[in-house]
Amino acid sequence: MGLLSIATGKKGGLLNKAQEASEMTFQEWAEEYGFERCGVFCEQGGLMMLKKAYGIDAQSIFSSISTKDFWLGSARTESWISLDRESPNFTAFTQFLGKDARSKVKAFRILKITDNEKLYIFFEYSFNPSGFLRVGPSFKSELLSILNKSDNPLLAEPSLEALKDLTNKGKARLCLISTKKALDETTKNIEISEQTIQHILTNTIFEEIFYKTKKLFAKPGAIYAEDTSEIKAAALINSDIEDEILKEHLSLEYSDLIGNEAAKKIIILTAGYSSIDEEILDYLLRG
Repeated sequence: MGLLSIATGKKGGLLNKAQEASEMTFQEWAEEYGFERCGVFCEQGGLMMLKKAYGIDAQSIFSSISTKDFWLGSARTESWISLDRESPNFTAFTQFLGKDARSKVKAFRILKITDNEKLYIFFEYSFNPSGFLRVGPSFKSELLSILNKSDNPLLAEPSLEALKDLTNKGKARLCLISTKKALDETTKNIEISEQTIQHILTNTIFEEIFYKTKKLFAKPGAIYAEDTSEIKAAALINSDIEDEILKEHLSLEYSDLIGNEAAKKIIILTAGYSSIDEEILDYLLRG
C-alpha cells in the first residue's frame, strides 16, 4: 500500500556503528540496542524526572518525579546496579512505575552518570527476570551524545531532497494527526501542581508517540511536529480503506503507552493532496 511499515524484531547487542548515536533520537538509539523499557532521569529545578523514555507507559512517566537526594543515595558510584525481586531495596524503585507496570516488573538496571555537574540516571526495567542485554564500553558516551543535543525531539526537519522520493511515486496526501484530545485524556487524572513539570513529562510522552507514528510511515513518507498537539504527515494514502488501517494501527501502537481510551481519541484529518515538493515541505513545516 505504500504507507504502513511495521518494524518487527529487535536488533539487540551492541549499537550498529554505521549510524552514529549523535544522529539518533533517544528512541532510535534504544531500539537499536534492543532495549524494551528504558529512560533517563534528568534534573529539573532540584527534582529528577524522566525526560527521555522508550517503551515506558505514560502513567510510569508521570510517576517518575523524584528527588536528587534519592538518586545520590541509591546510586553512590557510576557503576551498573542490577536488582531483582529478591533484592532488599527492589521496592524502592517500583514507586517510579504506574500501577500496571509495578505489578509486572521483575528486574531493574540503573546507571548513574555525571557530566559537567549534570546528573543523569539511566533507568531500565523488565517484566522478564532473566537479565538484560549486554552493553559495550561506548554506551555512556553514546548516551551523553544524545542527551547533550538540542531538546528538539524530532532532530531533523524534512528536506526537499528527501521529499523527491515521495513525489516521484505519485501524489501525496497531506494529513494532520491531532494528539491533543488523546493527551488530555491521558493527563486528566494526573495531579501535578507545577505546570512546567507537567509540560516536561507530557513532552516525554509525546516523543514516544511521535516515534511510534514515524515507524508507521514507511519511506518515502514524511512526518513533522512542532509541539505536542499535532503531527503533520505526507504519505501515499490512496483510499478510505487505508485511512481506516492507519487509524487502527495508530490506536494499537499508542494503547500501551497512553491507554486504550486515550488512543481512541487520536484524530486524523486530510489537509489536501500535492505532488509538488515545495508545497509539501511548506505544509509540514508551516501548515
